[in-house]
Amino acid sequence: MKSLFAILLSFLLLLYPANYAYASDATDSIKVPDPCNFRPINSADTLYKTYAEQDFKNPEEITSNDDVLTTTLTVKYGDNNIAGCPVHLRSYNGKLVGPTLRVKPGDTIRITLINDLPPQDHPDNHQTNQQTDGDGGCSYEMETKTKNEPHDFNVTNFHTHGLHVSPSGCSDNVLRVMKPRAKEGEPAKAYMIEVKVPKDHPTGTYWYHAHLHGSTALQVSSGMAGALIVEDKEEDKIPEIKDAEEKIFVVQQIVYDQKGEIENYGKKEEIENYEPFGPTGWQDSKRHVTINGQIVPIIKMRPGEVQRWRFIHAGIRESIQLELRNDRVQIPLHEIAVDGIALGKLDSWKNSPVELEPGYRSDVLIKAEMLPDNQTEQVYLLSDKPTTSKKSLLGVAETGSILAKVIVEGQPMDMKLPSDDQLATFKAKNAPKDIQPSEITGKPQEVIFSIIKDKNDESKNIFKVNNAPFDPKNVRNLTLGKVESWELKTASDSLGPTHPFHIHVNPFQVDRKDPNGNKERIWRDTLLIEKNETQTVYSRYTRFTGKFVLHCHILDHEDQGMMEVVQILDPQKDQNSEPKDENLDPEDKGMMEAVQISHNPI
Repeated sequence: MKSLFAILLSFLLLLYPANYAYASDATDSIKVPDPCNFRPINSADTLYKTYAEQDFKNPEEITSNDDVLTTTLTVKYGDNNIAGCPVHLRSYNGKLVGPTLRVKPGDTIRITLINDLPPQDHPDNHQTNQQTDGDGGCSYEMETKTKNEPHDFNVTNFHTHGLHVSPSGCSDNVLRVMKPRAKEGEPAKAYMIEVKVPKDHPTGTYWYHAHLHGSTALQVSSGMAGALIVEDKEEDKIPEIKDAEEKIFVVQQIVYDQKGEIENYGKKEEIENYEPFGPTGWQDSKRHVTINGQIVPIIKMRPGEVQRWRFIHAGIRESIQLELRNDRVQIPLHEIAVDGIALGKLDSWKNSPVELEPGYRSDVLIKAEMLPDNQTEQVYLLSDKPTTSKKSLLGVAETGSILAKVIVEGQPMDMKLPSDDQLATFKAKNAPKDIQPSEITGKPQEVIFSIIKDKNDESKNIFKVNNAPFDPKNVRNLTLGKVESWELKTASDSLGPTHPFHIHVNPFQVDRKDPNGNKERIWRDTLLIEKNETQTVYSRYTRFTGKFVLHCHILDHEDQGMMEVVQILDPQKDQNSEPKDENLDPEDKGMMEAVQISHNPI
């Protein structure tokens, strides 16, 4: 059996030549020659087994209690180790990945975010005004003017990606600014975040990450992201899924230079000949995709066992094309949800991979095959298939890589996959109702992403949405209760070939081909938009008014201007006043109360 695996591994390493190793939260440096250099790390390294192929670990988890999840997230430098390189990177709680937050529909997420980063050199880069929510319980700074370039990496904020929650006040407000201490020696600043999850919120896989314009890409690519799970209601749980062991995959491309740091990005001469966010930056670095801070973790399964794997693409550069293979065939990835929302059937991807672009999520069920006669174990490899330049995120060929190793051994189990009838019943109870053609009104909303050369400086690019770089005062107004179609495009003359479109607060529906080639309509909140094609999606604006954003989820594109403010207004309210999150749809039986915070944050 070991010889069979050796042959399989050698073959796959030819297909997927990227390095793979182990990243850990340990602060002890592993002595490897030049461990932080831009070099591949593979089984040829003498210390490979020291930091490769460790047991899979889910991230630390925090769960709600009595309908409230209360926790503290400290934004600070963390000292960790990736493949022998001591890294010193911005983090949540000093880790390579944030803790998983697990809640139920109807819960309140109450976070004290402490910004314990050093003082910012030029805090006036973010011009703000002080505001208070409608109940006077939460004071916060709102962005009024900013720069469309990377800046102020020690200033942050907080986004719950995919949640249908209020974007206002101290909830999921990404126009809010959370600065570090003003001077060394002062205490770190603390900020209150309170997000109320509606009682009828779709259960599923979501995530959170830093989202301040100008510092988003650097902070997220340092590891400032984590899973956010909205648990299934007990009465709706499908036994075949409830019984499956759950694994969470926070998939990241953690960026660091040859000093184990990342303090800037843009020009190669500023970062030791390394341009981490350029089209070939990730490939040039020869770093490896991490899963929960690990590289190629080992997953144990028994023959016939079913597991649930929740995938979150929390990286910013790579298209991930997931497939699972043993030494003979491809093992199906049975997809049951996309971007957190149930499909209502089993999409079994066997002849093509599961696509993950930045911001995407996919929930899949894996059923281990029975062992062949006279065989005590079988090895599967979870891989990211190579991507051609035509199909890749940034228009450059992406080498594949091995992401995890699955060992199937032990006593057989008799576990079943859920039926399509069970999944359809679950979707009917837990997903938004499908949008009907009769609901759609008005002309389509249009979004065109583009990157063009700056006519005044050919060395610079301008990043735009609908021919305009980001300006907090440039607002797209929508009307509460309306249902509209959107036409999403990448401009034909854009320097960037594709852009993942993401919009906050309300998901949208889009058509895709299922594994059998049939059209199916699914819910998403993030969607890759290729050049020379128009994607039509459909969205229903329910429950919440206020300002939020749409943007490209290549996050350095967003930092440089590929973002737009969106505002939902209630026609029954005074549209000349600033919308507040208590302006809820009176027709909506599942509406939330306005955010109420009982103590004053800084």
